[in-house]
Amino acid sequence: MRHFTATCAVSALIAAGFAQTAAADITAEEAWGSLRDLLTGSGYEGTASETREGDTLVVGDAVFTMPATAAQGSTSIDFGTLRFTETGDGSVAVEMPDVMPITSGFTDPDTGIAMSVVVEVTQSGADLVLSGTPERITQTYTAQAVDVALASIDAPDDALPPDAIRMTMQLAGLSSTNTIEQGDPRPMAGTASAETASFDMAFAVPGEGSGAASGEIRGISFEGTATMPMDTSAGDLHTLMQAGYGFDGTFSHQGASMTLTGEEEGSTFQADTGAASGTFDMAMSGESLSYTASQTAVTIAAMLSDLPFPLSIQAQALDAGVTLPVAKSDEAEEFSLLVNLQDFEMSDMVWALLDPQSVLPRDPAKLLVDLSGKAKVFFNLLDPQSTEALAASGDAPGELEALDINAVELKLAGAELNGSGAFTFDNTDLATFGGFPKPTGALELHLAGGNALLEKLAQMGMIGPQEAGVARMMMGMLAVPGDAPDTLNSKLEINAEGHILANGQRIQ
Repeated sequence: MRHFTATCAVSALIAAGFAQTAAADITAEEAWGSLRDLLTGSGYEGTASETREGDTLVVGDAVFTMPATAAQGSTSIDFGTLRFTETGDGSVAVEMPDVMPITSGFTDPDTGIAMSVVVEVTQSGADLVLSGTPERITQTYTAQAVDVALASIDAPDDALPPDAIRMTMQLAGLSSTNTIEQGDPRPMAGTASAETASFDMAFAVPGEGSGAASGEIRGISFEGTATMPMDTSAGDLHTLMQAGYGFDGTFSHQGASMTLTGEEEGSTFQADTGAASGTFDMAMSGESLSYTASQTAVTIAAMLSDLPFPLSIQAQALDAGVTLPVAKSDEAEEFSLLVNLQDFEMSDMVWALLDPQSVLPRDPAKLLVDLSGKAKVFFNLLDPQSTEALAASGDAPGELEALDINAVELKLAGAELNGSGAFTFDNTDLATFGGFPKPTGALELHLAGGNALLEKLAQMGMIGPQEAGVARMMMGMLAVPGDAPDTLNSKLEINAEGHILANGQRIQ
């Protein structure tokens, strides 16, 4: 994770720095120092020479190296020669080399095989300006394009042939801004955009198979804030967060497409995916992690060599999100989970495999699961040592105190299920429910079209008469008829005495 922390400093030099306008003077030494401090503060060790040439500070042979966490290798970024020129208006223009190599060397701890990988970052039409004050330095970056390409892999041929992997990525039409303030941790805020981001990668290993992936994302934008520790040799996310690292940002795009191909043991496949737009929100701190991803007009089309026709599915919207407490605490913390699939449809070819007689309705499907609650965490989830100790002991990582079922909806093949409810859990009572904390609360459910779906499944032969009879018996025990035909309502409760009731009738 130190690599991620340092990215904010590296990106200012290669394509993802951020900035806001400021109107005071900084010197070339202060501009260079702000970038150097971000790198060294996040775990890199740097070497460089500094020479003054009039209004320009020349930083030569600038190389920053980070040891691997397990002391099995390192990653070095070679910035070459950087020229920081005081422009006379209070800002500093940075002249960078067109190509900057990043070299990673490591030894596989299982096989003892040593490898090194060189990735080259190439800039076209790049412009980087730093301005502001020493207490609040701003960075402004633009570039026609930034290309990232795998230049070489040095490994024994029996481990990985030299031409086994290719990889290229390109960001086009870059524009970004960033504000870096003083402090420890150091506050940062910024925005960035790119017209397109494209990639092309492939691998081919004799005896293992081959595969390729290519794609493009359009109309990319980012906005976010971060706090960067300035004095830590953190080798993992937990230590970094303990030092004050935090991040809160939103990425979005206005269209994406990708093609995947592969071959293994004579079988081939190709899959094409796309989305009309999307967003990705991420927030992390020493207390919690939160991720939310949304896509619109999602499509997937696949062709398998074992099938004579293509398969395709699509969804009007797909949302997924999770918030988790990650720090040890004596108090219960909030968590949440969301899955929302809207207007999911399968092609006629897929339906032909599942339902060749067209017995089931083929209306768009829907799935919504919206949960939240509170849980107590007994150890730091991001601490590798705590995780290893927990795995060895077999102890529980935490305890659930409350669960809110905000909404559950499933619409499929003519039937629709809706539900909501809430439960609390008594972790001091593990006897009532056989070792599970005793819940108290209720869940309300509504089912429409359930009997019709059972009849169709029986007609298709997917379930037999006996299974259909058991399902109807269970619905009769747990539910009561609704106001409309073929509808059922159910209220399942667990009271303070540990009794389970269905619609007011005790069933356990």
